[in-house]
Amino acid sequence: MQKIEKFICAGCTLLCDDIEVDLSADHWRPKNTCELGNQYFAQPSSPTQTHFVDGEVATLDQAVKATAQLLRNAKSPLICGLDQLSTEAQQVSWKIADIAGATIDTTFTNHGRSSIFSLQKIGKVTATLGEIGSRSDLVVFWFCDPEITHPRLLERIHRKDKDQPQRILVVGDKETATTKIAHRFIQISKENASELLVRVRGQLTLPSDNKTSASGANFSSATEATASELVKELVDAKYGSIFFEQVTENSRFDSTSDSISRLIRSLNDVTRFVGLKLRTDNNAQSAENVLAWSSGFPFAVNHNLGHPRQHGLEFSAESMLQTQQCDAILFASRLSKSDLVGQLSKSARAHFESIPQIAFSTQAMIANVQFQLGIPGINEAGEYCRIDNISMPVKKIKPNDWMSPETILEEIRQNLVARS
Repeated sequence: MQKIEKFICAGCTLLCDDIEVDLSADHWRPKNTCELGNQYFAQPSSPTQTHFVDGEVATLDQAVKATAQLLRNAKSPLICGLDQLSTEAQQVSWKIADIAGATIDTTFTNHGRSSIFSLQKIGKVTATLGEIGSRSDLVVFWFCDPEITHPRLLERIHRKDKDQPQRILVVGDKETATTKIAHRFIQISKENASELLVRVRGQLTLPSDNKTSASGANFSSATEATASELVKELVDAKYGSIFFEQVTENSRFDSTSDSISRLIRSLNDVTRFVGLKLRTDNNAQSAENVLAWSSGFPFAVNHNLGHPRQHGLEFSAESMLQTQQCDAILFASRLSKSDLVGQLSKSARAHFESIPQIAFSTQAMIANVQFQLGIPGINEAGEYCRIDNISMPVKKIKPNDWMSPETILEEIRQNLVARS
C-alpha cells in the first residue's frame, strides 16, 4: 500500500512544499521536483552520524566537552556559517556567543553584504509569493534568470485569473531561459542598466510636459527611448512585482538594490508595486533575522564587552580572520575545507589554519572538533526561511536518530553555563 507524504525541498531558497514521496517504496523517488530538486535529493547521505575530536572518532559527550573547553580557553572566539544552519540552531548559536563573549556572523565571507546596507538605507516594499501570485498582473525580472536559479518560481506565482492575465517582462543584457517564456524582453547592457533606472525614475517623478526637456546630453537617446517603453509597461500595471538577483561581490554598495528600491517607492505613487530579491545564499536571511531579533544587528555582532555591538564590517568573520582578532572559530559549512578557505584572502586563510577549529559539516575535514551535519529535508529537520521571508518547517524524509545541530549546540551552551 502506498504511503504518500509531502515534504519541502531545500534545493534552493524557494522551498517548494509540495514534494511527494512514497515512503513505502524501496527506492523513493520524489515527485514534483525540478532539476535542482532532483540533484538535491540525489545527494549521498551517511547512514550514521559520526563526530571527531583531534581526528579520532568521539562520542557526542566528548565532542561537546572538547568544544566547550576550546571556547572557554579562547579570549576572542568567532562563530560563523549560520547560513548553513536551521533557524533553531541559529538561535542557540547566538546564546553561545553571548555567554562566551564571542563575535558571531551569518556567513564566512563579506560577499553579498551590500544588500543589507541597501535595506538599512532605503527599506523595502515587498510581499509574499502568495500575494504576488494572487494580485500581480505584471512580473518584471531584472537581470536575473529564475528558470535556472529558482526553476519553479513562475509556476508558484502564476496568476490563474483569466480576466486579468499576468504579463512577464524581462530586462537584461542577453537572452536566457526566462526570456524565452516572457511576453516581452527589453535588452540593455549592464553598463547602461543603472542609467536606465535613473531615467525611469526621472520620467515617473517629472510632469509629462517636462519629460522631453529633461532628456539632457548626459543620457543617450536610445536609453531614453528604452526608459519610456519601460515606464509605460510599469505604470499600466495595476499590481506589479520586480524580481532581481542578489549582488554577490565583496562590496558595501549595491547600486542595483538601491536603485530598484527607490524605483518601487516612486511607482507606488502612481500604482502598486513590490520587489523581491532572488536570494541564493541558503538560510542567510533567517540568520540575519535571528541576529536582528536577538541583538539589534543583522550580522557581524561582537559580544566581547558583555553587550552586543557592531561597526560595519569590522566584526565580520572575514575581517576578524584578516586582522587576526579571533583565537578560535566555530563554524558550519556544507563545502569541503579547501573550497571553504578558498573564498578567503591569503592572510585570512593563514590565520584560520593557525587557530583551534570547531566544525559542523557534512563533509569530513581536519578540525580540532567536528560534528557531522545532516542534509536538510533528507536526514535533518528544522525551520528554514523562504525567499519571501516566510519560515518553513522542513521535515526529514529518512527517519534516523541523528542529533540535530540545535540539540548539539544546546548541549554546548549548557556545558558553558555549568562551568562558568
